[in-house]
Amino acid sequence: MLFVAPEGTELLEPLPAGSIFQVALVRDRGEIAVCKRLLPRVRREPAARAAIVREATALDRARHRSLPPLRRVGSDEHGPFVIEGHVAGASVRALAEGWRARGAAVPGRLVAHLAHAAAEALAAVHELAGEGGHAGGDPHLAGPLLLSHGDLGPDHVILAPLGEARFVDFGAARFAGMDAALETADRGTLPFAAPEVARGEVAPRQAADVYALAATLVFLAGAGEPLLAARDDAAMLLEIGERGLPPELCDRATALSSTARDALRHALAFHPGARLARARDLCAALS
Repeated sequence: MLFVAPEGTELLEPLPAGSIFQVALVRDRGEIAVCKRLLPRVRREPAARAAIVREATALDRARHRSLPPLRRVGSDEHGPFVIEGHVAGASVRALAEGWRARGAAVPGRLVAHLAHAAAEALAAVHELAGEGGHAGGDPHLAGPLLLSHGDLGPDHVILAPLGEARFVDFGAARFAGMDAALETADRGTLPFAAPEVARGEVAPRQAADVYALAATLVFLAGAGEPLLAARDDAAMLLEIGERGLPPELCDRATALSSTARDALRHALAFHPGARLARARDLCAALS
C-alpha cells in the first residue's frame, strides 16, 4: 500500500503497518522522523480516529526521554497524520528472535539490564505530572498525568543504542482528563494483555502496563518462545481470559534473582487484586 508523505516531508521507507496505522520513516525538516496515518479502510471509523488523537495528545502532554517527541500533527486530502521523533534501537521482539535464530539464549546480562531499564522507564512515565505543574502550564492539567501506554508488548519496548529503554506506539494510551469520546474498546495485544483487559471488562490503565511489561520480559528471557500453546487469537483470548499466563513461565528468567522472578510472577497474577500493580514496585524488585 502506497504511503503518501505529507507536504514538506520526504518519504524514506515504509514500515510495517498495524491494524490501524500506516507508518513510514520520513525526512522532516532535515531530520529522520516517523509519520503515521490511518489506513484508508479505517479512516472514517471513530475508534481509529480516536487512536490517532490519543497518540498525538499523549506525546504532546508527556514529554520524556523514554517516549518519542511529538514533532507536529496535521491533515490533508489523505487524512490526519502525526509526525514524531524516530526511536532508534532494537525492539524486544527483534532481540529475542535474533538470538533464537542463532540457536542461543538471550544473554543473561542483557535480560537483567533491559528488565530493570524498562521497569525504571515505565515507572518514570507513569509518574509524570500534567503540564499545569510547570510554569506557564494550563492549571486545569495540573496533577498526575496518569499516563498508560495501553498496548505494551515486544514490538513496543525498544532497547536504544546507549542501553536505555524506550516505548513507542501510543494509539491505545490513556491519560488524565482524556475526553470520553476517545474511550474505545482496546484490548491490547495477546498474549501480553492483562486478563481483565483481554476480556474487555476494563480499559487498559497503568496496572495493565505493568502486567504487559512483565509478560514482555518473560518473552525476552525465553528468546521469543511462545508464551502459550494456543496460536490463533480466539484460542489465546480464551486461555488468557480464563487462566492468564502460566506463572512457571517466569522460571525462564534465570538471569534474574529469585526475588526478581517472584516479582514477575506477582505482576502476572491472574486476579488484579493479587497483582503487583505499580511500575515503581516492579522496578525496585528487579534492581
